[in-house]
Amino acid sequence: MYDWLDRAVGDSSQVITGSRRLARVLRAEHAAQQFAAGKTVWPSPAILSWQDWLAELVASSNDQAELPTAITSHQSRILWERCLSREINDPLLNVAMLARQSREAWNRLQEWQVPLGECQRQARNRDQRLFAKVASNYESILEREGWVDESGIANLAIGLLNAASVTTPSRLTLAGFDRVSPQLEAVLEKIRAAGGVVDVAALDAQESQISIYSPENGDAELRAAGAWARKQLQQYPDSRLTIVVTHLEQDAQRSLRLIKEGLLPGWQNASAQQNAAINISYGRKLADYPAIAIAILALRWLHNDLSTREISRLLLSPMLWPEAGDERTRVELRLRQLPEQSWSPQRLLAEVSAWEGGGPATDGLGLVRKTAEHREQLPQRQSPAEWVSLFSDVLQDLGWPGAETLASAEFQLVNRWRELYNDVARLELVAPSMTSSEALGRMTTIASEVIYQPEADGSMLQVMGPLEAAGMHFDKLWMTGLSSSNWPPAGKPLTLVSRDLQRETGMPDATPADTLEYAQRVIGRLATSASQAVFSFPQTQNDAQQSASELLQDLNPAELLDGSDPGWNAMRLCARTSLLSDIADPVPPVAENEFITGGAATIQRQLVEPFGAFVAGRLAVRTIWPIVAGLPAGIRGSLIHGALHRLYEDCPSSDQIRGWDTAEIETRTDQAVQTEFRSHERHADVALQQLLRLEKHRVKGLLRGVIAQDARREQFCIESVEEKLELDIGGISMRLRLDRVDLEKDELLVLDYKTGVAKRLLDRGKNPKDMQLIVYACALQDPVGGVGLLNIDPRSIELDGAGRYLTPKLDWDSCLAEWKEQVVHAAQEIAAGDVRINGSQTTQAARPFGLLSRNRELLHER
Repeated sequence: MYDWLDRAVGDSSQVITGSRRLARVLRAEHAAQQFAAGKTVWPSPAILSWQDWLAELVASSNDQAELPTAITSHQSRILWERCLSREINDPLLNVAMLARQSREAWNRLQEWQVPLGECQRQARNRDQRLFAKVASNYESILEREGWVDESGIANLAIGLLNAASVTTPSRLTLAGFDRVSPQLEAVLEKIRAAGGVVDVAALDAQESQISIYSPENGDAELRAAGAWARKQLQQYPDSRLTIVVTHLEQDAQRSLRLIKEGLLPGWQNASAQQNAAINISYGRKLADYPAIAIAILALRWLHNDLSTREISRLLLSPMLWPEAGDERTRVELRLRQLPEQSWSPQRLLAEVSAWEGGGPATDGLGLVRKTAEHREQLPQRQSPAEWVSLFSDVLQDLGWPGAETLASAEFQLVNRWRELYNDVARLELVAPSMTSSEALGRMTTIASEVIYQPEADGSMLQVMGPLEAAGMHFDKLWMTGLSSSNWPPAGKPLTLVSRDLQRETGMPDATPADTLEYAQRVIGRLATSASQAVFSFPQTQNDAQQSASELLQDLNPAELLDGSDPGWNAMRLCARTSLLSDIADPVPPVAENEFITGGAATIQRQLVEPFGAFVAGRLAVRTIWPIVAGLPAGIRGSLIHGALHRLYEDCPSSDQIRGWDTAEIETRTDQAVQTEFRSHERHADVALQQLLRLEKHRVKGLLRGVIAQDARREQFCIESVEEKLELDIGGISMRLRLDRVDLEKDELLVLDYKTGVAKRLLDRGKNPKDMQLIVYACALQDPVGGVGLLNIDPRSIELDGAGRYLTPKLDWDSCLAEWKEQVVHAAQEIAAGDVRINGSQTTQAARPFGLLSRNRELLHER
């Protein structure tokens, strides 16, 4: 392979490639050829990508002082945004997106050597006229300031070659160019005119065996490509394999995962060395790496409040202040029990301090305290370089990127982030002063566009896009996604330049014929770049039937491969015979002084699924509160419970309740609501304050409804609210808290508040649906004459219960005794260490602890 390479780099000749990737491949290939020839030392070959070659050519000029200053693409973006902002006053327009489109159009005009005046003359609509005007202003800024952007480097090189200010190469060899732009051709013409020789690398077209593969869908196609690569490597370990993925840039990481499913089943548990067997040409956006995303989020807290969800990410990240992980986890769990809102560092510290009884926030929140200190000292404006220095100091102060020793890939990632500092610092040339928000915004934008992939050795399979494979040779190749809807790919003509002008100057995708011809050229080049090539297309895509691209017919395929899907490795594992163990490992009985957590709910769990009672009651496992927008149902319910507690905390009688006039009811409900909501309002942001105001109005209405309901009842007196009791029953001890106990006709009526959809105490068989109130009845010493659910909902407030007077047809004493026996029996089972699994439970019912019990796995294995 690459037989032309050794000749091309001899005698000070230079090789120019269409991509940096190809340049790296050719340098490695040249080194391999030298080793094969028995050499141990040789001159470094001049193999450079087109962009790097231009930069070196300009840098070799004898008149450096006279050259314009080169600006980066990031600096250019700021100039475009500035020029557009002067012409556009519409706040709804996305100036950043329009600047990106303008830069693309400008670069294309430079590559195709189209004068800006011609672009202005042929502008056909408002957007094209706007672009022409803005481009003229941009060009004026470059000329006035003595700057040159990346697209102008080639024009600068042409001028230097004309003036003989640079040494003309004696020989150039082009490799990997599917298109030769007029700008590139102009540079080459100047070299030829000066006596230089320009060659094009011989592609060494191979006689290729072409096969077609058509699986059911795109996922199966990528898995099959991976399985094909595994089979090839098993037979030919030294083969140069590549998988070319159409539209790889759309979701490169997902494509990689699917290919790994076929290449390396169980890759999720494979070693780092095994996972490095695949080298994918298209990495991830820098901002998508967790370490970088956390760094950006931490810096954003310097000037913006963060949501509870974002605070959770910071508190749980091991990359920030790692030595206080346990304390931060405790705070994060507590935050989940509050309504979601925006938090400043100071507000969060104050909230944590309130939890601690007004004392200082715990030492574990050094991350928050440090951020608060930096936020208070933040300058209003300074240069980008000064902001970069400050951001670096802040992250170091916060312990980023963590205390663990960095692996090679992580070390490279951190270094790439620090290189990004330089990109931001260079913005000072075009933006001498920024606010912290502007500086971090620029840094975030750059990180969101930079595609980064750590270097890895030992890869056996290359995954790349169709254009990145230009100029390369392989032993075997597989190209995916060649359905008629995907290939030829849709053309992308410029929207800001007249289509007529694009056709006249022969710009890419100016006509459907050009798009088709280019697609034919690419697929033809790939077909001859390997001795064996597989081209595939899915039968369906997004539920739409697909057919093969017509361009595949020109390849004269030799065979049609079986379109079977290797499938998911996890599904194959489910079919394996389970391992059984005869070793008994019983749960020990409840020990002396062991308290069962979860209260009455643990007893109810025991009646439904003993394993759930064991996990919740004895292991004290709790589900984590989800972070949801607004006021979650759990918080709204607790606010109602708390307000009712405060409303009746002086335990009034029914006569007293009926005696309250409208003014007193208003005063009592207002005081109860204000007192209960105070802790949530203490550090609430603006949005949450408004939600709490609305919720207070709703809760006050519910309290008035409860008062009206109690006023209609017969004579009673409230004995206790929120009473805490300890219950010893069936060999276990637990703590209980009763919402409310009334004294009615010399017997106790146990009430439990239920918010939301109305619930019924008894089922059709006149048995309790939930034994919670029966457990409470077991804990009370005085006679219990009834139990009931007080359903509290804006639609209706009603009491549903059972008792001597609530359900006269029910033999209350015998029913209560029977129900208490069930509670005692359940408690005895808990005490004995019962952990049976209810196999008939639905997936939804078993979900909280289903992962711990592995019940669903057992069902599958059966």
